[in-house]
Amino acid sequence: VSFAIRTVRLRQERDAEGRSFVLEVNGTPVFCKGADWIPADSFIPRIPPGRYEKLLTMARDAHMNMIRVWGGGIYEENLFYELCDRLGLMVWQDFMFACAEYPALPSFRRNVHEEVEKVLKRLRNHPSIVLWCGNNECEWVFCMKNPGKSSDAMRGAKIFAETIPALCARFDETRPYWRSSPFGRGFPNDQSNGNHHQWEVWSGWKDFKEYENVRGRFVTEFGFQSMPDTRTMKAATLKEDRTLQSLVMEYHNKQVEGTERLVRFQAAHYRLGLRYDDFVYRSQLVQAEALKCAVEHWRRRKFATAGSLFWQLNDCWPVSSWAVVDSALRPKAAYYYAKRFFAPVLVSFGGTASGLEVWVTNDLRQPVRGWLSVQLLSFDGRRVWHLRKNASVPANSSRRCMRFPQRRYSDADPSSHYLQATFRTTRGGVSENRYYLAEPKDLGLPVPSVRCSVVGCEGGVGLIELRSDRLVKDLELRARGSTDHFTDNYFDIDPGRVRLVLLQADDPARHLEKLSLRWLT
Repeated sequence: VSFAIRTVRLRQERDAEGRSFVLEVNGTPVFCKGADWIPADSFIPRIPPGRYEKLLTMARDAHMNMIRVWGGGIYEENLFYELCDRLGLMVWQDFMFACAEYPALPSFRRNVHEEVEKVLKRLRNHPSIVLWCGNNECEWVFCMKNPGKSSDAMRGAKIFAETIPALCARFDETRPYWRSSPFGRGFPNDQSNGNHHQWEVWSGWKDFKEYENVRGRFVTEFGFQSMPDTRTMKAATLKEDRTLQSLVMEYHNKQVEGTERLVRFQAAHYRLGLRYDDFVYRSQLVQAEALKCAVEHWRRRKFATAGSLFWQLNDCWPVSSWAVVDSALRPKAAYYYAKRFFAPVLVSFGGTASGLEVWVTNDLRQPVRGWLSVQLLSFDGRRVWHLRKNASVPANSSRRCMRFPQRRYSDADPSSHYLQATFRTTRGGVSENRYYLAEPKDLGLPVPSVRCSVVGCEGGVGLIELRSDRLVKDLELRARGSTDHFTDNYFDIDPGRVRLVLLQADDPARHLEKLSLRWLT
């Protein structure tokens, strides 16, 4: 029998930026890290139980602590919530209303009453659910289409302002209710209070560096597209259709001008992949870097920003999209990046007008102490300088631990040098990060000599050792088989360093017979 006791409170207090939006669980503020969830298949009845378990376990393994069930989808199966209970994943639960005005007729209100009451009674005993939300984007869309009008003027507004909150208070007073996502005082998507959806980046053609100017209090949607794994599209298309601008591939992208965006943002940061598989690889790196830029910025702001849920975890068909796991359950580069940028202890670089800062973010319930190391390295491993200091970060907080002006690195050739930071805790934990002085397309990446060896296979796990004499950027591992289950992937290897990766499979030795490597050139 599963049983849990917990309290949840939504804390909204005035501060220097407006009003906070912080979830407290058992009296402790929690920075919410996770993703939005869409139905796991376009045909709901064919979703097998194992698909739910696989996806939600992947979310847990990427250090996510929250899943938002999007209001344009479905109320999920009981199994979904049972798994979230067991895996320790909080659920932000939208009611199934999205992007529209709804009838104000009494007959429709009665229909809503019946729906919401049944949902509350079915799901209220799941401790994973920490917030009920009235809808997805209804008020925001209305106010964008009707400048100057209040969201209360929206047709059907009383459904979300009166009917649903009254039912939540009657049938489940243990959780907060929030009217919409996004919503707040004044304009529904204001950054100073409430929760925020950020779509000027990507959908509004703004580049992902703009994320660092976003100061939303709790960001429940933001994202960047990439293409799915080449093996996933191979199973869904003919060979002659696997080109970027074929009608079939363009159909497999439901964003207006989606293909054009993929090209534009890849060209801004990377040398365009001219072959199909190179374009796919680089598109995934763009998405990964975009999410990294956003999440690290908001985690440095903890709890001025108190949540970061990207759009989206999963896909429902083979498609170029915002998902970090494609429809064949193959993780994209952004999934592995998420394992690193959502880690409980994170070291990250923050840019300022005069130089750089190095921050350590600590989501643990106890302080962390250790040694922070920052070095300027050349791509062939020559150390230009090295800084090292003791650092201590209080429990559940983020702290700037080092800063240095541009002159400390401005004399280095940006095409062949980079900054590397490592935070080693006294308990043995390690967080690493890198700051490149130029866009990847402008880097003079060397031709490395990469040594890869399988140093052990036992009990469904294969251990891979990687080392290189020069910098390797965004190394991709692929194993024989339909789905790769590496503990890490799409990572950089510093010159002279060893990197260990595990492959989890039924027969790892067989899967590793045809291990392939690729890295950015």
